[in-house]
Amino acid sequence: MTRPIPAAGEAMSCSRRSLLSALPGLAAATAIPAVLDGPRTASAASDHPAASVRIQENPDLLRAYDRLLAARAEAAAAEDALEWLADEWKHLWPLAPEELLRGANAQYEVNWKPSAERDIIGRYLVRDTSVLTTRMSRAHRQESPQTCFSVLNSSEALETLDDWKRHVPKGRTEKSLASNRAFKEKAIEEFERKLALAEKYEAETDHLRRIAGVDDARNRVATARGNLHRAEHDVSLIPAFALEGLRIKAEAIKASDIPDTLLAHDSPLGNMARILQSILDVAERTSA
Repeated sequence: MTRPIPAAGEAMSCSRRSLLSALPGLAAATAIPAVLDGPRTASAASDHPAASVRIQENPDLLRAYDRLLAARAEAAAAEDALEWLADEWKHLWPLAPEELLRGANAQYEVNWKPSAERDIIGRYLVRDTSVLTTRMSRAHRQESPQTCFSVLNSSEALETLDDWKRHVPKGRTEKSLASNRAFKEKAIEEFERKLALAEKYEAETDHLRRIAGVDDARNRVATARGNLHRAEHDVSLIPAFALEGLRIKAEAIKASDIPDTLLAHDSPLGNMARILQSILDVAERTSA
């Protein structure tokens, strides 16, 4: 689990004594693979690799570890179910009408991201541009064969339509005034058409999300991730009594990874992170 890096002042508040006092416990973790993978009796080898060690371990930590494993499995299952839903409904999911498309590369542009076209579960939808003959020139289509567009929604279309209706055309001559009035009427017709298209598109996509159960699937993922976060946190808090507990804690940290920015941090906290990463690397190579 990636956590924010403390400011330099906070990081340096870790005293040299607290850093050094933590090293024996961290160093002990390097012995875990050797202890767990060392010579075993025939009966021990047939059981869980750490069976003989678990009986000496903090039972609260062992139960928390079991909850962590269950939380990982549920998080993976929830995410798989959401991906499956997207695949099942992909052939029914409509593309936004070409007239509603706005800026390209919306998945990269900060201002366009909120209105970027998405699939049924909310992922950016990158579409083929070869059929967009009204929206894009041939050269533009060849230059960008695929892209994600921003989509004009009904609220924006209605707001623009109201602005045009309130607009008072001006002109220095009768000819220019007539031209501006005609431009206003054309804009009103355009946004009335876009408003109708946007309302129809949103009604259809909302209906598909509802009958597909997208909200339930996404809520399941959110709940599973929250439970996994809490399970990892519990494992980090509960004391270890033996090497098996250190192995459990190291595994929990390894699963969430240590951020590269923390590993590069020039502080006692960064030193501890690098020591811990070295311990995890040794444990992985030894158990491989």
